[in-house]
Amino acid sequence: MNDNKRSQEALSLRLFFDEQIFHLQHLIDDLSSSIHEQTTQAAEDRQLVEDFVDAANKKMRAVPHYVELLREPIRALYRHILEIAEQIPPPLLLNQDTFKTDPVINAMFIRWDDIEHLVQADADLLSYYKMYNKYQVPMLYALLTAIKHDKRTLGLAMQGDLVVHDVIQEVVNFSAYKVHTPCATPDDLKIALKKYLFDRIVGFTRQELLQRMLPNSFADADHSYESRVASLANPEVYLKTLIQHLDIPSNLLSIEKTHVKLSKLGIKLAADDQQSANEFDLYELVWNGSIRNVVLQFSYVR
Repeated sequence: MNDNKRSQEALSLRLFFDEQIFHLQHLIDDLSSSIHEQTTQAAEDRQLVEDFVDAANKKMRAVPHYVELLREPIRALYRHILEIAEQIPPPLLLNQDTFKTDPVINAMFIRWDDIEHLVQADADLLSYYKMYNKYQVPMLYALLTAIKHDKRTLGLAMQGDLVVHDVIQEVVNFSAYKVHTPCATPDDLKIALKKYLFDRIVGFTRQELLQRMLPNSFADADHSYESRVASLANPEVYLKTLIQHLDIPSNLLSIEKTHVKLSKLGIKLAADDQQSANEFDLYELVWNGSIRNVVLQFSYVR
């Protein structure tokens, strides 16, 4: 009886230690995974900072702990970029059928020849075509930007059965088409889109801070030592100014979605207008609160 009792106690004790060891091993695994994730995140953050510094101003590397100072602002900026990228619709197929049937494509292009000219003559695409022929990459994926123009004019309109002259109408058209980031797959395009947004923000930021560094005139320029120390020519001042500039990422890039209803002539129509129309959602990237680009992802059979 005592032997059975001792055996049961020993078994219970072994089970208890086995559970504790299992629990400890689980904690160690979680800790190792967390350390690995933190290490990976730190490496990714550092690479983002270094990419930004390379493109913006390499002199910032003279500032002690510049990576730590820039890590959180640039991480926040990149999170914002990911949110913007997610809002852009997936690629639309460009072909003669969708030109006739898809309202976005039909509204943005007047003729099918305009699309063919774009995908055959764009500089970035020509470079891509030289690297990959249509047998290597039969389906092309890319990003398209354009500028939307709204113009008020006087035209004809129907009021019931009557034709009315000199009616104020708002005409919408598009220009300055540009293809970016040609790729071979949709997954490649997702990555390229994020890089495009990141790189363009860096470019605008560099341009703005460079303009602040330029004196208003040579005669008014203060070349004293004190002035240089306090100016953006000083890497520490530049870094501090950059961090302030990055403080609100939505000021650097936002996206606006607008529901549009256009006649076949590009005239804006009321929601209850029954004439034949292109009705769709239009997405515009807004850079620095003022520069606008219509944005569209597309695919094209070569």
